[in-house]
Amino acid sequence: MAVVRVVVLLLSMFSAVKAVAFDDVEEYLDLQSGSLMGLAHASYGARLDAHNLMIGLGYVPELSYHKEMLLYSLRYRYENATSWDIKGMRLTPFNFGVGVLIGDHSDLFLQLPERYPDGYYTPSAFRIIFNYQAALQVTPQLQAYFDMSVMDVGFIGYIREPDFYNDNYDYLGLEGIMNWGFGARYVF
Repeated sequence: MAVVRVVVLLLSMFSAVKAVAFDDVEEYLDLQSGSLMGLAHASYGARLDAHNLMIGLGYVPELSYHKEMLLYSLRYRYENATSWDIKGMRLTPFNFGVGVLIGDHSDLFLQLPERYPDGYYTPSAFRIIFNYQAALQVTPQLQAYFDMSVMDVGFIGYIREPDFYNDNYDYLGLEGIMNWGFGARYVF
């Protein structure tokens, strides 16, 4: 329930800052599947120049190796100005972002449960996500994108044990830590 309060607080702050500070903010709905955001992830986003801020909710169905889960996210993305026109559409291949992802189910926690000694585990429900996107502006209101993401623990593992990843995975070992997905944005 603490996660819900955090999301409501963030949404309130996000709305207040937008209303007070920016009149020319472009608002959009972002729908994504994969790339560490779950089977389906819906986000409300706001863009000011090349800077994007999104807050979202995702869903991961139960599988044989994990329980059903909700995901809450707060993400930032920078859109690089480099773009190419392709048959009336605009491709922006270099967009980078970082976000916070909070998982919500009984095996994950934001604070260490009392049954564990202090410092035994770090919070497992809270993760930092780094991502790259290539986006295609299909119409003035619709943008489709390909996304590749790395979770903080994956990146740390790759830095600590590069030989393991290089020996066991393709593409300089990055196949072992990267996830990919697709999405679309619709501007209001």
